[in-house]
Amino acid sequence: MAHRARWLAIAAVGIAIVVALLVWRAGRDGRGAGGESPSFDIGSVPVTSPELAVSDALVRGTVYPEYTDWSCVLECREPEGCHVEVMMTIVYRSGADELRVKLGGRFDAAMGEGMRLARAQRPPTSVDEIERVELEVAGTYRPGAARPTPRI
Repeated sequence: MAHRARWLAIAAVGIAIVVALLVWRAGRDGRGAGGESPSFDIGSVPVTSPELAVSDALVRGTVYPEYTDWSCVLECREPEGCHVEVMMTIVYRSGADELRVKLGGRFDAAMGEGMRLARAQRPPTSVDEIERVELEVAGTYRPGAARPTPRI
């Protein structure tokens, strides 16, 4: 009987340690009791893109204590596909302030395929509303071609 009581006590201590670690980790990550960080899902936003035919963008993100994680998904509407280096500027409202975030990357998609740009922004900011999204082409390339080495 004493042997069984000892194993139950060890199991109870082990469970208490696991629960304490989970609670500590959730607090350290800046999450609430539900384990969720504040997030935003703006939905479909028109994209100003004079050089490249694309759909409206789905803009989403999560605000963490150290940064805001941005994600923007859109569809290629170019008949020959989207094979470009791009820079996207998102102008948004955070409270009374108008702010900007830039997301850059490479699109390599056929017509109708989805494309995604993402970025971590520091310091973190809340996002109340998207004012506008602008997309500019920084360069083109041939599909399957090697990427040039950037000069430093």
